Amino acid sequence: MTIEHEELAELVPHKGKMFIIDRITEANAKDWIIESETKITPDFMFYEKAVDGVPNYACFEIIAQTVSALTGLYARENNLPPNMGFILSVSNLSFDFDIIKPGQTVKARALRESVLDNVYSFRAELWIDGNPCGKGKLTVMEIL
Repeated sequence: MTIEHEELAELVPHKGKMFIIDRITEANAKDWIIESETKITPDFMFYEKAVDGVPNYACFEIIAQTVSALTGLYARENNLPPNMGFILSVSNLSFDFDIIKPGQTVKARALRESVLDNVYSFRAELWIDGNPCGKGKLTVMEIL
């Protein structure tokens, strides 16, 4: 399953330059797993001219939007209205790089590990151009 940027706009609340993921390359809302791709360009929201690239901390937002797309996809597949969510915590976030250069592609993969009422925890992994480079855990609360 591939969901391109234009269709993704229906699944996530992010708009304009803040909407940074390009496509979903794999998604299974039933099993709560998703994979996204984001190509880095000089127009990317977090691009810094001084380092000719994007600092690693921007990957946190790539992960968050990937999770947001998954919750939006789940809502759509179950005929539910999309809900807003808030990040409660980020833990064990680590990167094996400092800067992502223009032309490189970031792949984010998220898998829901646990749920309690409307609080969800996701384990995430990152790759740059096919090479593993980061991981972390994101806990979010969906506003019902």
